[in-house]
Parts: sequence; structure tokens; C-alpha cells
Amino acid sequence: MADLKIFPHDQKFLKDFKREKDRISKFIKNVEIHHIGSTAVPGLGGKGMIDIMLGINNWKELDGIIEKLKTMGFSHIHPKENKRVFLSKEGFTKLGDTHIHIVKKGGEIYKDLLSFRDCLISDKKESKRYFNLKLKWLKEFKGDRVKYTKGKEGYVKDVLKRMRKN
Repeated sequence: MADLKIFPHDQKFLKDFKREKDRISKFIKNVEIHHIGSTAVPGLGGKGMIDIMLGINNWKELDGIIEKLKTMGFSHIHPKENKRVFLSKEGFTKLGDTHIHIVKKGGEIYKDLLSFRDCLISDKKESKRYFNLKLKWLKEFKGDRVKYTKGKEGYVKDVLKRMRKN
């Protein structure tokens, strides 16, 4: 099943994120909203999806937040798993989907997502290496999204491990 494509970075990704952040901010208060994933890294190509992390203070807020996101078109909702809730909607970027990752503010996943993004922004060699690996995984896994995502997990863990040592 070859459903995955890699797109070059596009300057419009930041505008798309800002527009979605503004929409979310009108409906949901008291959350931190961060642009994460490949579209948040200048020059890094990827699946063309806008990944947004919502940092929440308390899991008790989750149901209300999900209900508000549903009214905004986020209809695909995964149950809480590994201290994260994942939602998506189609068609925002015209290249892919918009993904929301709801995590506990200040938690390990929250810190890891921001650290990985910041590493790729500040280290152009690492960003280029990651992009080249993405192209390799795309070819190796013949565009299969699930296998491609699993292939990235080891790399991300390795980068975070190296960062923690420094």
C-alpha cells in the first residue's frame, strides 16, 4: 500500500500553522500551542502534514478540548495512548492532514517533541541527515505509512538520547 509521499519544505507551512493556531486559540483557552514535526523545521521536507502539539495542564480538561476540536473538523480521534491523544483532520494543507497531539504540559513527551524539533532547527546537518533517511525509508518501505513511521522511531529515540547526554 503505497500511500505515503514526501514533499519539499514549503514556506506556506508556517502560515498554515499560524492560521490553525489562531482558530484553536479562539475555541480553546489555557493551552500551549506549538508547531512540531517536519513542517516546523525550515528546509526539512516531509509528509506535508501540519503537526500541532497542545500542552494541557490537566487530563481532566481533555474531554472538553476534544469536543471543541471535533467542532473544528478533527473527526479522527485515537484514544489516549502513551500519555498522548492524537486527532486529525484532512485537507488543511492540500498536501496532507492536520494532526493534533495533546500531551501534558511539561511532561516527557511534551519535552521530547519540542527538543527534537529544536534540534532539527538548530542543527542543519542533522536536519539534512533526517531528510535523507526519510527518503531512504520511503523507498525501503514502498510508501507504506505504518512501516515508514515505525522506521523513524529508532532514529528519533537515538537523537533524543544523544541530546540528553550533551
